[in-house]
Amino acid sequence: MTSELWAALPAAVRDKVDELIVQERSVQAVFAVRSSGVTPRPGLRACQDLIAERGAVLAGGAEPGSPGLTS
Repeated sequence: MTSELWAALPAAVRDKVDELIVQERSVQAVFAVRSSGVTPRPGLRACQDLIAERGAVLAGGAEPGSPGLTS
């Protein structure tokens, strides 16, 4: 579900969310996802899961599914 939600977000929102995660501003990142205009509006738990997943991706420096990321 989180990858579907990530794909549904506009590119500008994805960039902003990544920027906020790098700045360790996860509450603002959740707000950015929830206020992105995606319908139906994502729930809080889905947003938290997405932020956690993106944080892991950014910390590892790899995109999901790329050879550098392990499960």
